Amino acid sequence: MVAERYCLLPRPVVAAAPTLEPLTTAEQGVLAYVCAGYSNKEIAAFLDKAEPTVKHQVSSCLRKFGLSSRMRLMAALR
Repeated sequence: MVAERYCLLPRPVVAAAPTLEPLTTAEQGVLAYVCAGYSNKEIAAFLDKAEPTVKHQVSSCLRKFGLSSRMRLMAALR
């Protein structure tokens, strides 16, 4: 089942709510994969980044949107 998800391309992210700080290009790229349902480990592999880097970028996005969970972030961006 996981192998099937590798064929999916994430859709572009459109911010659902204004943020106090603009999202960086790297954060936008990570958000596209988050919204597609990929884990930090999978995103790191796709983007050839370290997993802690991806985790930091997801945390930064949560802070910028004022949200407390990854699921709320996904819901806000859909």
